[in-house]
Amino acid sequence: MTDAPPEDTVDPGEAMDLSPRPARPARRGIRRWAPVLVVAVVALAIGLVLWRVLADATLVFREVDNAVELREELGDDRFRMIGSPVSGSPKNITLDDGRPAVAFSVTLDGVVADVVHTGATSDQFQPEVPVVIDGHWVRSSAYAGVADDGWYFASDRMLVKHDNDYRVENQDRIEDAEERGQYE
Repeated sequence: MTDAPPEDTVDPGEAMDLSPRPARPARRGIRRWAPVLVVAVVALAIGLVLWRVLADATLVFREVDNAVELREELGDDRFRMIGSPVSGSPKNITLDDGRPAVAFSVTLDGVVADVVHTGATSDQFQPEVPVVIDGHWVRSSAYAGVADDGWYFASDRMLVKHDNDYRVENQDRIEDAEERGQYE
C-alpha cells in the first residue's frame, strides 16, 4: 500500500478557486414570514386588550339625576350610570330580536330612569341596592317602566360591589347611596 494524501487536503502547489459563487436564491414562503406574522398577531392581541381596558377605564360615571338631565347632550354616547333599582320594577322580558333582558327602573335623588339590561345580571342585584350599569340612552317607549318618559338606558354590563370588605371600607358612601336611592 502506498501512502496517498487524503482527498480533502489541498496541494500547496495548486491555486485555490476564489471566484465568487452565485448567490443562493432567497427562501420564499411561510418560513420567511412566520416570525413577522407571529409578532404581528401578538402585537394585535396586546393592542386589543389595551383598547378594551382603556375604553372601560374612560367611561364617565353619572348619577341617575345627572344622566337624565344631560340625556339630550349624551345622545348615544356610552357611559356608566349609578342608581338604586326601584322595588318591584325588575321584570324579565324578551326583546324584539328574541334576546332575553331585564327591564327595571333606577332612581337617585327622586329622579327615575328606565333600564333595559341585556348582559349578565349580578348575583347581588336586588331592589334598593345601588348598582352601576354601562350603556347608553335610547329614545323609545317600547320598554316603559316607572319613569315612562319615552327613554330607556340600554345596559349590557352591571356591577354590584357590596361584599363585606367593601361595606366596611365604604359604609358612609353606601348609606348615602341607599338613602338617596329611595323612590316614593
